[in-house]
Amino acid sequence: MSDSLSTGWAVSAQLAKRMQRLRQLARQWQAPSFPERQAAVERALATSDFLTEEAAAFALNYQMHVLTEQALHRLVTELPPASGQRVLLWQADRAPLAGWEEALLLWLSEHRGTLLLSEPAATLVGALLQALEVETLQLGTEANLAQYLNEADVLLAVGDETVHQQVQEALRQVRRPPRNVRLLPLRYGVAVLDGQETPDELEGLAEDALLFEGVSSRNVRLLWAPESLQPDALLEALSLFRGVFPAHPATPGRLKMPQAWLKATGTPHAYGEGMEFLVSKGPPEVQAPGHLRWVSYRRLDEVANWLRAHASELSVVVARAALLQQLPPLPGRVVPGQAHRPSFPDPANAAVGVLRELLAAA
Repeated sequence: MSDSLSTGWAVSAQLAKRMQRLRQLARQWQAPSFPERQAAVERALATSDFLTEEAAAFALNYQMHVLTEQALHRLVTELPPASGQRVLLWQADRAPLAGWEEALLLWLSEHRGTLLLSEPAATLVGALLQALEVETLQLGTEANLAQYLNEADVLLAVGDETVHQQVQEALRQVRRPPRNVRLLPLRYGVAVLDGQETPDELEGLAEDALLFEGVSSRNVRLLWAPESLQPDALLEALSLFRGVFPAHPATPGRLKMPQAWLKATGTPHAYGEGMEFLVSKGPPEVQAPGHLRWVSYRRLDEVANWLRAHASELSVVVARAALLQQLPPLPGRVVPGQAHRPSFPDPANAAVGVLRELLAAA
């Protein structure tokens, strides 16, 4: 039995019904005044030490906007076959809707599973799945990791070394470990400047770096710039961004200690008037969220070589369009202001790609 969408795409009746529910949800949740959305955002704000009302609105508005009929068609044409496997997904990314695309992939392909999500994603994604009346996926907690591992056929964990170690220790202890296991690192974004950026491009870069207080895997954490370039224009853009997206009240406190260390060690750095952001100059080492590292280069091939060597760690590479053409053709290349506006489905989402592989390999 099959049904067709308005564009003539043939899908099963069950899948067509789910896609219709998704489109209805997108229309409802695009409205900030929609009661279910308001309630979910209030709960998410209460559980998070970095999420602001403005950032939550950005995340929901964007994701609901891109959930078009055409986007859903692209997603369902690449669904893995329903295999009866039970999936455990541990997504440690702290972005407000981290795990949303993975959850849709599992639901639409009729897989059952458990999602371990960080806050505020656990609250917001959980509310969206509840609104869709999803019964095949449940939200879990780290405390029950061993139980979930005993029940799962497929495990995908995206996190830092602490998460990986916790998973590996639990796998050694369970009676029935999953047959297919993959551990992925938490990635980060990198930007490259050449000094030709416009004010609008620098404002876009400020969003890429500071939105969600820098905790998302898509945030720019390292910025490569010519040795002769001064940071004044970027600092102004960061300040302007904070006028539109105010920092979370906890952000200045988190940045105070790194700033004190930079001062004590004589490391060149700058910061917002109220410590709403922090920029330091030094080697390409990722700093704490909200702390952007400015890395100087003499020749662009230095940057290109570094990007190739660290490709597996990177979520996005941000640069103005002409400069992108001179950089390695890595996945996730975007212009300033697009780091948090991925296409849907996101071809650079490593977790989704690996999940497809694991489920298709059954």
